[in-house]
Amino acid sequence: MENLQRIIFLFLHSYIAKITKCLCDPCELVRRQTFILLSRLLQRDYVKWRGVLFLRFLLSLVDESEKIRQLADYLFGSILKVKAPLLAYNSFVEDIFILNDCHAHNGHTDSQGSRVESRLFSIRGSDESSRSKRMHIYVSLLKQMAPEHLLATFAKLCAEILAAASDGMLDTEDITAQSVRQDAFQILACKEIRIPTNRGSSSDSAEIDEEGGDSGGGSAAAARGRAITQAVRKGLIQNTIPIFIELKRLLESKNSPLVGSLMECLRILLKDYKNEIDDILVADKQLQKELIYDMQKYDSAKTKSTATEAVAKMQKSSSNKSPDVLSLLVENMHIISPTSQKAIQNWLQQLQMQRLQPQLVLC
Repeated sequence: MENLQRIIFLFLHSYIAKITKCLCDPCELVRRQTFILLSRLLQRDYVKWRGVLFLRFLLSLVDESEKIRQLADYLFGSILKVKAPLLAYNSFVEDIFILNDCHAHNGHTDSQGSRVESRLFSIRGSDESSRSKRMHIYVSLLKQMAPEHLLATFAKLCAEILAAASDGMLDTEDITAQSVRQDAFQILACKEIRIPTNRGSSSDSAEIDEEGGDSGGGSAAAARGRAITQAVRKGLIQNTIPIFIELKRLLESKNSPLVGSLMECLRILLKDYKNEIDDILVADKQLQKELIYDMQKYDSAKTKSTATEAVAKMQKSSSNKSPDVLSLLVENMHIISPTSQKAIQNWLQQLQMQRLQPQLVLC
C-alpha cells in the first residue's frame, strides 16, 4: 500500500502542472471537477500546497462561477488554514507579482514556467475589474495570517516593492510594475492588514489561554503582548515613512500617476498609526514639516479636482437647469478631509464670481 501511494504521488507531481491548467478551462464543469479533484488530493496529502498548485488555485477565489468561488472560500478559509498556516504569508509578495504578470523586478525570476502560462494564470490590468479581483485574493490571504505575520507582511511590502522601486530594483516605467506598486498601496491601506493596538501575537494569546484569562499571569502576558505589538508597530512606521517620502519624490520627478495612490495610502497610515507617527514627528521636526506640507498640498489639489469634476458633471447633465455645486460637493465630502474646508469655500467663491451659481454658502 505504501509503495502504491508513492507511485501515485510521483505520477501526480509529474502531471500536476498540466492538470492545473484545467482550472482555467472555458467550461465551468471542467473547472469545478478539476477543483474538487485537486482539493481531495490535497486533503489526503497526495499532493502538496506549494509552487504552481497554490498560485493557480488562487484564481478560483474570483472565478466567474459562484459555486467554484464558494468552494474556494471554504478551501482557503478552513482546510488550508489548518494544513498550511504559513503558506499565505510565505508566498504573499510573490503572489502580487504573479497575479500582475510582472517580470520587472531584478530579484524575481521566471521560475513558474513560460510567459504564456504565467499570463494565463494572472489577472493583469489596471482597470477597476482586474484590481478588484486581485484585491479580493489579497484580502482572503490576509485573513488567514496571525497578527505577527500581518506586521511582517506590511514590512515585506515596503521593503520588497516600495523600497525596491526607490532603489531601482523595480522598473518604474514598466506597466505591470506600476500595477504591482498600486496594489501594494491598496494593501497597505486596507483594514485587513492592520491589528488593534490591544492585540498581542497569537503565541501570547495561547499563553493566556493556558494560564487562565482571569489570573494575574494572564493579565501580565496580555500586557506584555500589547507592549511588544506597540513596539513593533512603532519600529515598522519608523522604517516605512522615509520609504514613502523617498518614493514620492521619485514618482513626482517622473510625473507618475501613482503619486495620488501613494498620498492616499499615506493619509490612511497617518490616521491609523497616529500615536506611533506622533512619537516620530516629535523627534524629527523636518519630517513633520514635510508631511504637513505634502498632505495640505494633496488635500488642496484633491479638493479642487473634486469641485471641477462636479461642475463638469452639472454642465453636461443639463444646460437649462441651474447647477447645484454644493449638493455635488456634499456627495463627495467623504473623500475630502476637514482641513480642506477652507479651500472648498474659496473655490465656491470663485464659482460665484463666474456666475455658475449666484448664491452659495458652505455650511
